[in-house]
Amino acid sequence: MLTVDKIEGKIVRVEDKMQFTEINLSLFDGEVREGDVVFMDENGRFHTDTTATEKRRKEILALQNSLWE
Repeated sequence: MLTVDKIEGKIVRVEDKMQFTEINLSLFDGEVREGDVVFMDENGRFHTDTTATEKRRKEILALQNSLWE
């Protein structure tokens, strides 16, 4: 699973199992934000996996909320 770690200018830094790779923003289709789960298609273009991103955000929110319970 590739996750967007940060975006600086035209460089998107993605993380996969603690391995970081920098990818040019021009290779991404659509909007991309920090924390998004992304995947590469057969043409070498990157897309946001909205379902996986939403699931990941909900899991993180649940973990944060459990700290206060």
